[in-house]
Amino acid sequence: RHSSIIPLPHCSPVSVLHKSLIIMSSTIQEYSDPHTQVIVFVDPYSTGCVIAQEMVRRGYNVMALWTHGFADEMKLHVPLSCAGLEYVAEITQIPDQVDATIELLRNTAGDLEIVACLAGGEAGVDFADVLSERMGLLSNGTDVPNRRDKKIQQELIAAAGMRSVRQAGGDKFEHVESFLKTESYPLVVKPTESAGSDGVKLCHSFEEAKEHFHLLMKKQLVNGGECPAVLCQEFLRGNEYIVDHVSRNGVHKTCGVWVYERKAVNGAAFVYFGFIPVEADSEIAKILISYTRAVLDAIGLKNGPSHGEIMMTQDGPCLVEMNCRANGGDGNWRPLSRALTGGYSQVEATVDCYLDPEAFAKYPDKPPTPFKASGREVALVSYSEGIVKSTPAFEIIKNLPSFVCLESGVKIGSHVKRTVDLVTIAGHVILLNDDAEVLQKDIALIRYLEEINALFTYETKLENLKRPRGDSIAMPAIQPGETSLRHTFSADGPTLIRHMSCDRPELQMSSMRRGMTTVDASKEVVVIVDPYSTGCCIAQEIQKRGYRIICLWTKGFSEEMKQHVPLSCEGLEYFAEVTEEETLADTLKVVYEAAGQLRVVACLAGGEAGVDLADALSERLNVRTNGTDIPNRRDKKLQQELIKKHGLRSVRQAGGDTFEKVESFLKSEPYPVVVKPVDSAGSDGVKLCHDLDEAREHFDRLMKSQMVNGGDCPAVVCQEFLRGKEYVVDHVSRDGVHKTAMVWVYDKRPANGAAFVYFGQEPVDSESSEAKILIPYVRRVLDALGVKNGPSHAEVIMTANGPCLVEMNCRAHGGDGNWKPLCQALCGGYSQVEATADAYLEKQAFHALADKPPSPFKAAGEEVILVSFSSGTVKSTPGFDKIMQLPSFLYLETGVKPGTFVDYTTDLFTGVGSVILVHHDPETLTRDVETIRKLEKDNALFEYEPEAATLNHSISGLNLTEIVQSP
Repeated sequence: RHSSIIPLPHCSPVSVLHKSLIIMSSTIQEYSDPHTQVIVFVDPYSTGCVIAQEMVRRGYNVMALWTHGFADEMKLHVPLSCAGLEYVAEITQIPDQVDATIELLRNTAGDLEIVACLAGGEAGVDFADVLSERMGLLSNGTDVPNRRDKKIQQELIAAAGMRSVRQAGGDKFEHVESFLKTESYPLVVKPTESAGSDGVKLCHSFEEAKEHFHLLMKKQLVNGGECPAVLCQEFLRGNEYIVDHVSRNGVHKTCGVWVYERKAVNGAAFVYFGFIPVEADSEIAKILISYTRAVLDAIGLKNGPSHGEIMMTQDGPCLVEMNCRANGGDGNWRPLSRALTGGYSQVEATVDCYLDPEAFAKYPDKPPTPFKASGREVALVSYSEGIVKSTPAFEIIKNLPSFVCLESGVKIGSHVKRTVDLVTIAGHVILLNDDAEVLQKDIALIRYLEEINALFTYETKLENLKRPRGDSIAMPAIQPGETSLRHTFSADGPTLIRHMSCDRPELQMSSMRRGMTTVDASKEVVVIVDPYSTGCCIAQEIQKRGYRIICLWTKGFSEEMKQHVPLSCEGLEYFAEVTEEETLADTLKVVYEAAGQLRVVACLAGGEAGVDLADALSERLNVRTNGTDIPNRRDKKLQQELIKKHGLRSVRQAGGDTFEKVESFLKSEPYPVVVKPVDSAGSDGVKLCHDLDEAREHFDRLMKSQMVNGGDCPAVVCQEFLRGKEYVVDHVSRDGVHKTAMVWVYDKRPANGAAFVYFGQEPVDSESSEAKILIPYVRRVLDALGVKNGPSHAEVIMTANGPCLVEMNCRAHGGDGNWKPLCQALCGGYSQVEATADAYLEKQAFHALADKPPSPFKAAGEEVILVSFSSGTVKSTPGFDKIMQLPSFLYLETGVKPGTFVDYTTDLFTGVGSVILVHHDPETLTRDVETIRKLEKDNALFEYEPEAATLNHSISGLNLTEIVQSP
């Protein structure tokens, strides 16, 4: 963890003042040789190392004294700028023995004279005060014991008549209980001694505060050692400022005033975007500097660097805490500070404070106004998440006119998370320029790179190339060797929460009907193969018409998927349930045995896995069928070959069960390409691959995986990536006559760093120009595939040169049929579900159906997929209540309830719900959709359980491992 901060190309020239400081230091060296002297740093890390290095540069020796219990990890927190820093010795405090430790120091120093002792970090403050006082060195002394105790600080400034935080503290909960019961929430609970935001939490209730209190009293702080006590304070509201000083004998020199830029992004209320220097002669700075110096006097801080955190509240400045050491952040602000002041920073001032009093006396009282240059620190904010493949924006940033320094722990292979707190900041950039307009342009470019997610490119993952229906399952083996499958929010049927409005007038039209057979249906039975999702809705509709249902499960169909029954079908009961046998003949036998005296009048697929068996069995039963002239018509590769033979636009592709069969295609086809199983449900195993190695890896993984519906992956198809709008065209067919049930277009947009996030699906008017192209194309596809009977669900991309089939699903539209009431309202009483029952069981009713949905629709409606722009553990779902009160609300399906962990929506696993809206007034529908989108953007869908909040800023972090800078 090392850096090198050198003179900067965009700094103003070194000021006359700084030249004189350098000359003065050289003059003093004639009378006292620094090589014979040593400075003791207690717990040097972060900026403490930078100060030590400056002393070494001036010829002094430095020694590290580690306090007892100081964490080994923190000892390694050495800024990159201090790569060459060497201590003449490193020793450890002898616990509870000050004199023995001093003797150890002097013995270790040998002939070297100990001329100063100071804290190199937060944990070293108290012992540095003790040692320096006992050794007769420049010191803050011990008149104020443990002045870094935040509770003591507030008590001291309150006693001095200054605005302070309302608070209570102690090592037992009884010490703070009364305060916690009377103070308004939220409030802050933190250790009395802490570095940065270590252990700081914003608590929203008494119970939460109590829990965090006990947690802190059991934990070890980042600097090592146990938490001695806990402080509970009022939550200060206002802008947050930092005021840095260096003091000598009670004379305080202001080295910098900064204001933090904070915004609400990624679902977090306080995300740091950087800090901005504040001119010392501004009205706000005058107030802050005067207040901060009074604080330093009140807590007895007379010597050395300090770093005050101040909140400018409605009734004036109020101390958050005074850090009795230098500003942290590995000192990466040093070149910025030197450029702004014309040659010095808190680092140089600290060295002169201890070693060159005459030089210190020549420092100005405060930084110049105006500054000598324009500059600021920019915190890099990530709006996306993933495993980093490259960092292209870093090169762009390094070439900006204002660029000075870039510090980031992100490298190839790093896992970047969305920035919601200090830990997830992706890096820090120091910018400087003589021209303020150039600086602002450079800042704007960095913010633009963040917003378009161009900071990093990520390793690719499973893509939303298909709509995440309720029965969508993604690839197993997210990690090598895994075989488990993950479900979307609507795949877990019975675990879902569903709400439906039952009094909507749009659903009570006179044309809505229930078909009735002309024969005695009670003596007949229908076989449905693998009924799940919408297949259950069709079974329920057939059952309502008086027919019995035999459920036939294909061999190997997963037990989990058998439980995927929509809540709307809770009362569904099968006349019998049987399982496919080894041969078709044996399967036919068990079906007949289950039927008994009932006549089998139809056999159809209830889901993707049941298509092939339904075709074969219906053919043998001599009932309405698509037959087996085309074996395995659900094979995606075969579908493309068949439509190509019929002169229809098809996907360029190659497929097979060994990689050699697709290798040539993958070497010649432009990337990205789609790699997926030939048989799949939803987006099961579909991946967008961006190079040959990735395609090969996914091919091999698929061939080892088990599909969601059961059984091994028989082969893999590799296809061109189609670009264009995605449509779905639903049909129901009888004896080759195709009736269009609905045309949909998917609303896909980039969000949360993902390129394709589904925001919903909208019905398309059947007389629109798109529908007039899509419907004839899809009907020709059905003919080419030999689909003559039953429901179908075609996924089509409208490319630049016309429609192209993605795949034809030879079963009903999925998603648990939650679109059924919407279709009924749009069409005036029917949907693909009722039409399917008509196609198999009622010839006259089927032929009475319209050739395609009415134009215009009988109502306005759409499905809205709920998108989360935040993450956390859900405490309540207030947004759901608001959605259910919307005038157009019909149906809400979600797996989210109190206790659920919600993540940012980037793919089918992270969708948080589906809402069906319908209304006779299109304007009302539009307003309601906008209301939902606003709830999402405002992160008002959910209230989350409170978590540790970032209340104070600490640039330094152990995750920062690399600094790059201009030459």
